[in-house]
This record gives sequence, C-alpha cells and structure tokens, in this order.
Amino acid sequence: MKPALIIAGSDTLSGGGLQADVRTFQRFGITSHQLLTCIVTMNPQNEHISIFELSEKEISTQLGILKTVGTYGGVKVGMLANLKVAHLIKDFLKTEGSDKPLVIDPVLALKESGFETSETIIQFFKDELIPLATIITPNLHEAELLSGISPIDTVAKMKQAACRLKELGTKSVVIKGGLRFPGMEAVDLFYDGIEFLEFRESKLATSTNNGAGCTFASAITCYLMMGHSLPDSVKQAKAFVYLAIENGIAFLPNLGNVWQGFRESE
Repeated sequence: MKPALIIAGSDTLSGGGLQADVRTFQRFGITSHQLLTCIVTMNPQNEHISIFELSEKEISTQLGILKTVGTYGGVKVGMLANLKVAHLIKDFLKTEGSDKPLVIDPVLALKESGFETSETIIQFFKDELIPLATIITPNLHEAELLSGISPIDTVAKMKQAACRLKELGTKSVVIKGGLRFPGMEAVDLFYDGIEFLEFRESKLATSTNNGAGCTFASAITCYLMMGHSLPDSVKQAKAFVYLAIENGIAFLPNLGNVWQGFRESE
C-alpha cells in the first residue's frame, strides 16, 4: 500500500494535530509522510492558545520534497494556519489527482487562530478546497460557519447543513455532533447526496477527548485506503474514536488526550 500524506499542524501537548494523525495511521499499519503547517501550543492552566505559522517558503520546501517521492494512497488535511498556506496546499492537491481518498477536516472553529472571524478563509474552503474532497468532517460549529445554518441543535438542522455542504462539491460529508449536540448521545450525520445515515454513541463523561476530531478524520482515511465504503469508513472510525476517548490519558483534571494505542481487551 502506498503511504498516506498528512497535512496538519503540530500540537505541543500531542493530543491532536499531526501527532494524533501519525498515531492513528500507525495503529492501522499505514506509513505516512507529513507536511507541517504550524505549531500550536496551549497553556493548560488558562487554555490560552498560541499558533506559530510556518512561512510560505518553509511550506514550499516541504511540498518540493514530497513531490519527489511519488503519489500517495490517501491524503488527510487538517489545520492550514492561513490563507497563503491554503492556496499552496490547494495547488498541490490538484496535482495529486482525484483517484485517491482526500479527507478534509476543516479546522475553522479554533477561535484563537482568527479563522472564526475570517470570511475570506471560510469562502476559500467553500470555493477551492471542499470541492476536491472525498469527505469533509466538520464539527457542529464548523458546519455552522460553512453552511450558514446556526445554531445546529437538531438532527433536522444537521440534515439541512449537510445538504448545503454537499452542494459545495464534496463527494460526502459527516457532521460531528460531539458533546455540544443536545442530549445524552453523540450524534454524527453522514450524507453522500443519496442517503442520510446517523451514527450514535452514548456521550462519555471524560475529559480525555483532545484529538478526537483529528483521529476521526485520520481513521476515515485509513479505512478508505483499505477499501471500505464511505459509510462503513465513517461507522468504523466512530467506533475507533470512541475507544480512543474511553481509554484516553488524562494529565490534568479537565484535560486529557485520546489514546490510539489502546489494547483491544481494554
């Protein structure tokens, strides 16, 4: 199997971002190459987030190296940090072709990044990146930003948002309800233009969920690379993330990381 390509930022606490992606691909026995877009640090005492963005030159250098090693079996895209980097990544993805899974986790809801108030970056995702995707994996707030439907607090509204996102050109979409969705269940909604599928699990009373979204998108990429259908890839990825959260590692009372290395018997 060809290696995967991960395009993401680094999480200093190692819960999300590139670190979560690499661990997930390793868990599925898939090697990967990586392009680093930024370094994200969070002070666990006050949850203040700082982002160090790599320069266009540094991104271009990485892309040049990646182009020399051939094509990839699948691509997972996470945080792009800024619009200039997003343009470089978009041009690269177009050269990779559309014959392989491209999973885009549209990291827009990290308010400290400035993405939340940037209509320019949101429009770029809608016009340039999302049409390239096999599947996009927005959380509730990202789905609100991209669809214009807010708040998304019912399954009916999730379906409306999914339809709007599908119209942007992606082959499919899964909206992650997560802890923010009302009720006792974490509801994810899949839509491919033909059918809606709901995937439900009981919410876990734990703080070990840092990196859940990154892990989910990476696991979907892995299953697609292994030949699973889109609906089954989402179903299996949700089950994997549930166990990764359930067996997560807490390092502060209200903060902990998902753990992709859990044992099956745990």
